[in-house]
Amino acid sequence: MTDKTNTIQFKDEEFTLVRAPLDPATGKQQESCKYALYPGLALADSEPELVVLLYDSVRNMHPDTGMFLYQGRDGADPHLNRKWKQRLLERWRSLGKPTVFIVTPEDMKFFRGSVPEIKTIPLYEELLKCNVSGGCNRELYRLAEPEQFGFESELRQLADMMGAVLYDPSVNTDISPSEAGKIPFLTSSIDVRNAMKKKGFEAVHILELVFGMGRSNQHLAHVHAEGAEHDHHTPPQVRETVMSEEELAAQAGLFDETIKKQNRQDLYQTLLSFFW
Repeated sequence: MTDKTNTIQFKDEEFTLVRAPLDPATGKQQESCKYALYPGLALADSEPELVVLLYDSVRNMHPDTGMFLYQGRDGADPHLNRKWKQRLLERWRSLGKPTVFIVTPEDMKFFRGSVPEIKTIPLYEELLKCNVSGGCNRELYRLAEPEQFGFESELRQLADMMGAVLYDPSVNTDISPSEAGKIPFLTSSIDVRNAMKKKGFEAVHILELVFGMGRSNQHLAHVHAEGAEHDHHTPPQVRETVMSEEELAAQAGLFDETIKKQNRQDLYQTLLSFFW
């Protein structure tokens, strides 16, 4: 008779996608890879299209990059679950022990604290090497980056390269406190972004700014021009933003568990279709 109390049920493992890239010479999947992208469950749930764009971009930088989309978890905190971590390490070893690109501060904290044998690199370090430039319109953002394991330095550099401005009350003295309260938050944490949105604040993930998209932030209407230089002398803008009914519905969908599960399934199928 099986002791059910000692059985760990891992949820959502049907959406796990741990794969090395295809070999361009043979068209077959490689046995191992040098790098792997770990987008994290939260980003897959909320903004799956960003994961697709991100993986495509990383593959252009490093063709030998696999996908490390491990969704399995128990019903409590997966980061504290020993068997979940063992399964995670098994999946990583199956890729040939690649260096892993990390997207969120929460995942960086977990990897470096709980599975230090896995070498990790902040994804944003790689984006900076590409000299990305969106030619944005000098919109202001308030930085909302977790202090521990956050990517504040990288975000500040990326924001500048995108033409955006980070609010500094000692510099932006012409902006009143009431106007400052309208400034959207900018973060690398999808959990922070969603938490701010739940509280009624505007918030943008840095990848939404880089890729000029994100279904919850379409009303921000960033203007991107590949390779265009931005004018540091143009005053930053504080915008009034009024969301349409469609945009309000999209924001509500960020927190709907049924939609999140559908996002995971759609992402799984899309990645397989596009890259394998």
